[in-house]
Amino acid sequence: MGSSKKDGGKVAKEIYYTGIDIGSSKVCSIVARVGSEGELKILGTGLVPSQGIQKGRIENIGEAQTAVKESMEEAQRYIGRGMISGIYAGVSGTHISCVNSKEILDNPGEIDDVTPSRIEQLMEASLPPVDSDREVLHIIPIGYGVDGLSGVRNPVGLHAKQVEVEAHVVTGDAVTLKNTVRAVQGAKVDVHSLVLQSLASAEATLTGDEREMGVVLVDIGGATTDLTTYRQGNPWYSAVVPVGGDHLTKDLSVAVRTPWSTAEEMKLKWGNALPELVRSDEEVVVPSYQGQPRTVVRRRDLSEPLHARMIEILKLVLLKIRQSGLRQVPVGGLVLTGGGAELAGVKDLAVKTLGAPVRIAYPSGIVGLPSQLRKPIFSTAVGLLLWGIKHQGEKRQYGNGIKPSWTSRFQRGRPANVDTRGQKVGAS
Repeated sequence: MGSSKKDGGKVAKEIYYTGIDIGSSKVCSIVARVGSEGELKILGTGLVPSQGIQKGRIENIGEAQTAVKESMEEAQRYIGRGMISGIYAGVSGTHISCVNSKEILDNPGEIDDVTPSRIEQLMEASLPPVDSDREVLHIIPIGYGVDGLSGVRNPVGLHAKQVEVEAHVVTGDAVTLKNTVRAVQGAKVDVHSLVLQSLASAEATLTGDEREMGVVLVDIGGATTDLTTYRQGNPWYSAVVPVGGDHLTKDLSVAVRTPWSTAEEMKLKWGNALPELVRSDEEVVVPSYQGQPRTVVRRRDLSEPLHARMIEILKLVLLKIRQSGLRQVPVGGLVLTGGGAELAGVKDLAVKTLGAPVRIAYPSGIVGLPSQLRKPIFSTAVGLLLWGIKHQGEKRQYGNGIKPSWTSRFQRGRPANVDTRGQKVGAS
């Protein structure tokens, strides 16, 4: 994956990483490499309207392939074609589900060092039974136990008679995931790995302290809202809510009787998730449409349908948090990202509704990341790049029953969940 260049008589291969966020409202591709000082070098971006995709599912493969191809071509404009050989693509949708499983590996009568191969064996054994119509996306270790001692972060190298692992297993509908792969392959590139969008967004937005304290990452996309709950540094629960920012736009379009595109523009420019923050005398002009005269509405009235729908999203998120086994939002609070998090007043409404700390997050603290990508809407795409860098060499095949490799917490000698904000992203 990449090209070659001469350096002092030697030919060095440059590795290019590509993340592609295939959403219901947009397709965003980012191509990058890691510089000599460990900084992220963005080589190109491609942002185009989405086609043929609804709530994370491909409904028209031809349209989806066209959108992906256009996005990729735009991202590759300045580096030439034929240089990208592998993609890390984000996936979402209500077909996603998760389960936490436990497995114990015994060595009766002997005490051995815990080796990486032994952990590999343990992780493979932890995979629960999966129906034939399901595909495993991720197997992520939550924590280990060694001879009855729980909470062990890294058991490799320890002497142990018995090792236990608890793993977070994420699965998706096999047909849906295969169609996502086909949509990318239409651009003449291969998929190295499909990544749950909320896990990708977490790579670009969460701090190590937030993961350790316990936090809920909520990515409000166009048609869905993805969330992952972290406990003691690791993902504990993942879910997808079938409501997103496009629903707010549709509600506003109906309320003020204007086309979807105009409603989207008005939502971003004049909308507020908490109408009480808007002055009561502020008014907004609704443009004319199909010969109808333009109208004037109070900005508070314009914000009411946005307020109602955003409360619904937050209550659904709270329901999912409780379904995960938590009675309330973790100490680290709620971290909101995605395009829906850019609506004015969302943070204040979330604090008021949930009674917990709330932070609006975007990709930040990443050396070399240009300012134009430091927006909530790009969290997934940037996170996919970071995922690809962290898991370089990972390559999955989908739809043929092959079990995935497990997602290790130990990448190149450091935990995969360390705080990379403000640090270099390259591996030495």
